[in-house]
Amino acid sequence: MGLKVKGSTFVTTIKLWCNYQLTFFDCPPSQSPKPLCVTLWQPTLDKMKLSKMTTGIIIGLIVIAFIAVTFYKKKSSAGQTYYPSTVSSTVDKTVPDSAVGFGYKCMWFAVKTDNKNRLAEILKLKNISDCNWQVGIDKAYNGSVFITPTIGGWTLACGWGLPHGDTKEGIDEVKSILQTLSKEFGNAQFFCTYRVTEYHCWIKANNGQVERVYSYLGESGENVVIEGQPTEFEQTLKLANTFSDEAKDEKYFEREDVVWVNEELLMQVAEHWSIDPTKLDDRQDIAPGLGLLGQR
Repeated sequence: MGLKVKGSTFVTTIKLWCNYQLTFFDCPPSQSPKPLCVTLWQPTLDKMKLSKMTTGIIIGLIVIAFIAVTFYKKKSSAGQTYYPSTVSSTVDKTVPDSAVGFGYKCMWFAVKTDNKNRLAEILKLKNISDCNWQVGIDKAYNGSVFITPTIGGWTLACGWGLPHGDTKEGIDEVKSILQTLSKEFGNAQFFCTYRVTEYHCWIKANNGQVERVYSYLGESGENVVIEGQPTEFEQTLKLANTFSDEAKDEKYFEREDVVWVNEELLMQVAEHWSIDPTKLDDRQDIAPGLGLLGQR
């Protein structure tokens, strides 16, 4: 049985001992939803007759392949974007505009600086251009990175082109970037929230040192990484810690005093640490301006 990606289409192929081949095609999210396609190739159909055992094997392998396709789609879901562009291609991105809120189903860095160009350099952005909020946020949800105009001394870099931090390896990558950013600018933070799998993560660094990491995957009901001491706001909550001795008791997961993270709580953490990006539309202290748009 082989699993492979063919272009942008996921293909599952099963070769049976009797020279049958089953191929499953799963359309990518960018295409209209279609039923899972199954093809059965039998080069020697006229010469062979399926026994009940062979039929059972085929049915069993179909089930296995279907599960494999489903697993693949789940594993890759956090790397996909589901936001069709809502901004007309005729919109001039070089015209300054008012702030546009974002945050849900997204990831971003918050850095204590007004130096957008240096931030773009550290994030290793390419094809950089001036861009307003409307186009920038739209592109950020479709694979690019938008660096906002400065907001109260903070600059945000958001978009699906950034590291997701949704695995231990991804968190290590984010920590490395935060160490660089905070060493130069003093304070740097990272946030990621994705309600489909209920993944939520926040990380804080000061002066080159990562001081706090909290990440939780609701899909599995487990924390991914927890490091450092809770910050002042976090101390007011009893955040779930599935690594704790308390969590070894099954009743832990039924306790009403344990706080299980969601996207709204993450926004509260962001607001206490720096900026809640979902509230940018309502702020009156942000002048129309331009940020930077690029890709990693």
